[in-house]
Amino acid sequence: MPVTGLQDVTVAYGDGTVALRRVTLQAADGELLVVLGPSGSGKSTLLRVVAGLTAVQSGEVLIGGRQVTKLPVQRRDVAMVFETTSLLPFLDVAENLAWGLRARHVPDAEVRQRVSAQARGLRLTRLLARKPATLSSGEQALVGIGRAMVRVPAAFLLDEPLSHLDAVDRLRMRRRIAELVREVGVTTLYVTHDQADALAIADRVAVLREGAVVQVGAPLDLYRRPANLFVAGFVGTPPMSLLPARLVASAGSAGFQVGARTLPLWAPVPPQLRDSTGRHVVLGVRPEDVFDATEGCDPEFVALPATVLAIEHTGPEKVVTVAVAAPPVAAPGADPADARAGRARLRCRFPAKAEVRRGGVVQVAVDAARAHVFDATTGQALWHPDSPA
Repeated sequence: MPVTGLQDVTVAYGDGTVALRRVTLQAADGELLVVLGPSGSGKSTLLRVVAGLTAVQSGEVLIGGRQVTKLPVQRRDVAMVFETTSLLPFLDVAENLAWGLRARHVPDAEVRQRVSAQARGLRLTRLLARKPATLSSGEQALVGIGRAMVRVPAAFLLDEPLSHLDAVDRLRMRRRIAELVREVGVTTLYVTHDQADALAIADRVAVLREGAVVQVGAPLDLYRRPANLFVAGFVGTPPMSLLPARLVASAGSAGFQVGARTLPLWAPVPPQLRDSTGRHVVLGVRPEDVFDATEGCDPEFVALPATVLAIEHTGPEKVVTVAVAAPPVAAPGADPADARAGRARLRCRFPAKAEVRRGGVVQVAVDAARAHVFDATTGQALWHPDSPA
């Protein structure tokens, strides 16, 4: 299968900084592969390596199954959108859109047809006669996207293409990009730090951290089965909360001791966790699995007393961040904000009409059967709620 990406690639700078560490990451023919990670993780470097803008110390670069490691940029046949759009200031929008086609000697009639179609799809028709200096940063970003996608290259390389767009245009454009990629069937590497964009449009998502790939999978797989605490905290809105716990078992039933309370699992210790019985672990809990128990809760749950730290109003509900009587998680990948708070924090979904105030005391119930379990030392996943028995 003709793949596009990197094979065992290392990139290091002159000062000794390693930007990519033996990265192997390849998109299948026609696949939309999103590379997700925080600032400084190596996302843009990865894209620049594929484009030929950054040299590699070792490894191979592939485009459409072809080894291109030593080829110059102009011979790689890629269309790239940078975070900072560089439009030609002396050309209007129509000519900027057409620039790549004219450079490849596409017939004029075809150029006009493609530019017109792309302008309609991106809602740029009214801007075609304007120069870049008269456009907003968001409009310039749209033109940059259109300029790349008006042609059919061997691969699209998109580096934070939506960063300058407002919320409404961002939602519309990420859908449009996904539609265009699938219409033309061009392999696409899409770099972003926004996991909402990644989960919304990707065929697969690769999570990058400190120059290394930590997990690759379908969007729902990363959400349901994060490989470690870093992925657990990075994928999902709001992110997964972490609780320090000790796995205990009594009378054939397992539970998680959190502070002075034990959250029952109401089932035997899962086979994957038998070696962890009696040991400290980290529970990963999604906000949808934490409930307001101030007025009481189902007997199958145990309520934890908590102090309200923050309230976010979303319309249909409130996302409430609380501190519970347990120390913060210190495992690799844990949120440093928890350590600063001095206590473990939980994000919960409360009804929109719930009476709750910052600094107030509430009771929250955690569905322990829906908790993810991680190793307290390494931060690696030990068990997920949908793990086979």
